[in-house]
Amino acid sequence: MSSFGIAKIAKMLSIWSVVVNTLAALAAVSTVVLDGALPTVLLALIPLLIIMWRQRRALLRAPGRVGGIGRYVTARYLLVVAAVVQLNAIDRLEILGISASLLLVIAIALEPVLSALSRFSIPYAANMPSDTSRPGPAFRYGIAYPLGVAAVLVMILASLAPTPLLILALVLALATAVALAVALLDTAIGIRDRLRFQEHLPQILEELAPVFYVYWHAPPKSAFQVTMWLPYLERLGVPFVLVTRTVPSFRQLRAATDHPVILRRSLTDLDDLIVPSARGVFYVNNAMRNNHMIRYSQLTHIQLLHGESDKAASATPIIRMYDRDFVAGQAAIDRFETFGVPMPREIFRIVGRPQVEDVAEERGPIGELPDRTVLYAPTWLGYQEETNYSSLLAGPEIVRSLLDRGCRVVFRPHPYSSRSPQLREASSTIREMLAADAEASGREHLFGEVAEREMSVVDCFNASDAMISDVSAVVGDFLHSGKPLGMVSPRTGAEEFVEQFPMARAAYVLVARDGELEGLESTLDRLLETDPHREERHRWATYYLGDIPRENYAQRFVDTAREELGIPALDAEPLTPQVR
Repeated sequence: MSSFGIAKIAKMLSIWSVVVNTLAALAAVSTVVLDGALPTVLLALIPLLIIMWRQRRALLRAPGRVGGIGRYVTARYLLVVAAVVQLNAIDRLEILGISASLLLVIAIALEPVLSALSRFSIPYAANMPSDTSRPGPAFRYGIAYPLGVAAVLVMILASLAPTPLLILALVLALATAVALAVALLDTAIGIRDRLRFQEHLPQILEELAPVFYVYWHAPPKSAFQVTMWLPYLERLGVPFVLVTRTVPSFRQLRAATDHPVILRRSLTDLDDLIVPSARGVFYVNNAMRNNHMIRYSQLTHIQLLHGESDKAASATPIIRMYDRDFVAGQAAIDRFETFGVPMPREIFRIVGRPQVEDVAEERGPIGELPDRTVLYAPTWLGYQEETNYSSLLAGPEIVRSLLDRGCRVVFRPHPYSSRSPQLREASSTIREMLAADAEASGREHLFGEVAEREMSVVDCFNASDAMISDVSAVVGDFLHSGKPLGMVSPRTGAEEFVEQFPMARAAYVLVARDGELEGLESTLDRLLETDPHREERHRWATYYLGDIPRENYAQRFVDTAREELGIPALDAEPLTPQVR
């Protein structure tokens, strides 16, 4: 069995808690049966050191909202008992020792209460009209945990130097108890405020009169799925609210936008969203919890997704549960047939990809440019092996070839690449290569914080003359530029890859079998020198991104969305509430 499996089983069985509690109990017993302070102190230190090692993150890092509060409570009780018995054995259990131990016991007793109540004192809304909600707790409650552990440590050692250590233990215990008491009061205020908001939410929403909701649930670092659509949803010219289902998702959106955001955790919480003004809901992914909102059949449910690619996830039968599927072009509709997923034709509306409206056209034929900048934008591993299209493991070799050709490089890996140790290492290698080349050659490569955070994807497109990527949504968006495009096939030959992923017909395919690149130099010659697919690439751009004029390209989405939601033209009569 792997070490990972053993660790998981140990966690499920709470083996560490059993071990630590047993050792703490033995330490307490030893104070009665052993003579001398030093042996009993050493025995008591063993379980405490194990606690400190197991909780090192909670102790050494910046304290979290709750941190380690509520962990190893029984063991810490027993260690305080051991310290008190030892002090009594040496006749030094005076007022200082009694006070410190009582405060510690009270503090430890408060921890489980705070840990339990903090689950109910959660953020609930942000950016609402007359918003009085707090952005978070008054302070990080987790600071009480290292204070409390330090107090237990000093109590254990107190028998070695009673007077100074008991004074220190009393100060630490008092600080811990005060911090926990204030945290409990702050938690109670947070729970009260949340309950008041819950009670008044229907009235708040009726006054706000949202015409639609953006419903979202996703893993960390996924707020881009929503933020890419916000500028275009704003153009609908009506109020709307963002709805999340978990605290982490709420915090992502609260940090990313000034639009109203509310947290609805339970199924019944969603009922309050059904107000007379509401006409529809937009979704930007296929999260499992989307079906919780879909059940409100009086609303129009519109799937937007967050990218246009040939991945199987873009042609899932799950899309059938929505009233409309907004797609960029005919390719997205044909993709369902390719994957054998029958769909009602009326579900689709071709709206283009409004996010590409600011993508600049090519400077000219790439072979005639005096210098070339290439964007390398690999995707991540995906959730299953069959959806792993990432070329990042071969990325260092690709980038090395680009540097050898004198290219300036823009490196922007998928945000989820950091989840994999292998992809994280490959990304670090590429960044180091670009930094070294920039210093040696003076070429201003774009990578790291600049390319991955400060610049948008469109900024990276516009800074480049060509791109190399994988089966990814950025490929479809890049087509709008008309610039040369390379795609990496991670498992199959070029012909099979093109057959499986039709978007590759607009690209120069680079094969990477088992991490080994085939025909890299010849592919780069076509990508960066001759570009024989230039005209064909322009035809495929229309197929994938819609036959929509570049001028006012995003207006197609705005007009279609307003039509589906029954929103009149901006110069028409105002909306009237729907009858339920």
